[in-house]
Amino acid sequence: MRSWIAFVPLAALAFAGALPALAQSPEKAFRLRAAIDAPDWLSISGSIRLRYETLDNQFTAGRTGGDEMLASQSLLKLEAGHETLAAGIELLDARRWVGNAGGAVASETDALEPIQLYAAWRPQHVFTDKGRLDVTVGRFTLDLGSRRVVARSNLRFLQQSYTGARTVWSEKDGAQVTAFYAAPSTRLPSDTPSALANEIVLNRETGTRLGGVLVEAPFGGDLHADVFVYDLDEDDAPDILSRNRRLTTCGARVRRLPKAGAPDFEIEAMQQGGHAHPTTAAADTIKLLVDAHLIHAEAGYTFGAAWSPRLAFVWEMATGDRDPTDTRLQRFDPLFGDRRFDLGPPSLFGAIARTNFNAPGLRLEVKPDARSDAFIGYRMVRLDAVRDAYANSNVRDASGASGDHPGDQLEARYRRWLIRDALRLDLGAAWFKRGRFLKEAPNATHEGDAHYGYAELQWTF
Repeated sequence: MRSWIAFVPLAALAFAGALPALAQSPEKAFRLRAAIDAPDWLSISGSIRLRYETLDNQFTAGRTGGDEMLASQSLLKLEAGHETLAAGIELLDARRWVGNAGGAVASETDALEPIQLYAAWRPQHVFTDKGRLDVTVGRFTLDLGSRRVVARSNLRFLQQSYTGARTVWSEKDGAQVTAFYAAPSTRLPSDTPSALANEIVLNRETGTRLGGVLVEAPFGGDLHADVFVYDLDEDDAPDILSRNRRLTTCGARVRRLPKAGAPDFEIEAMQQGGHAHPTTAAADTIKLLVDAHLIHAEAGYTFGAAWSPRLAFVWEMATGDRDPTDTRLQRFDPLFGDRRFDLGPPSLFGAIARTNFNAPGLRLEVKPDARSDAFIGYRMVRLDAVRDAYANSNVRDASGASGDHPGDQLEARYRRWLIRDALRLDLGAAWFKRGRFLKEAPNATHEGDAHYGYAELQWTF
């Protein structure tokens, strides 16, 4: 393990500890809207993130050595509104400044992209006295339900946007219904050298469409329930080949939110059906019938003690393809979901993904004070299907002779507001201890355990 992997998070932590006066001062967060004295009809917000990441010992097939980057993400959102009408734009600028010219670094860049550009109609008292409606057309982002299949990313610098229409009806402290139909955008430029050079090319939509309905509602005190169905319809574009996926993902979730001195839980189940081609080749006309599912279960307890510790048992599994030679595809497709909050940091790391895995674990969360939070988590990872590739690594043993144990993951994170609601420090680290599968599979990298760390500063204005 490189000695400097641990240096950056430790140096940043020392920096945070050297600022007690700043942390306790009654400063008021800077807001751009107030600074420029914007009119009431115009809202302005944004953020700038600077992050260094490093990874030792690649586990993705075809890669060797480590990966690192120093990159930034800038977001600026403006929305003009009057009574029930509004129009908005949000600009994203995600750039790599220093780092490896390959690996996963290129997938984190998207220079100067309008990820949102929309018009909205927002009337009040719709259907009920407390009912509100939001009808949005144009380009927008989506953050739905548990965020496991459609989400706006929290750690990754890229943001998935969609062009189409979205309708949200909601009641304060009550039910919410979201319906949408849109085309997901494809990041451009698609070649690695152009992405690493931070070339500015506007993303565009292809022949893919995503539609769905999500119903969320509270019931029985602290209980909340979601029911949803999402439909993906994918076609090749002239210069972008696809697996022509036709996937319908439906599911339900029940949860009880964490509260001091009380147990909490979350159960979510999804079923995925349809068909898809085995490869992206233009000549591939084989249709595999999709039959996949995902289950997430979590049970926790928050103790009424200093630091508000919450201890939780977590378990999640997503099916893999048990027989690559038959006409069925059982590998769960995570679509556009986020995994940071459940499965560890993505970006350069991403050792666990929501496909072909079975991972029980434990998680301990604490809040040392009003400005900071931290957690440590452990996952024991197994393959659901031993003949299928593990996660996004492309490591596979078609014979199944390498076993079902890719490895075990230990991760930790610490966050602190250096200036409340304005400047936040985020430190994270993960260790993926290779198991038999990632040591013996024919195309495994055969390197040591993977070590990952990052240090980030985010300024919100």
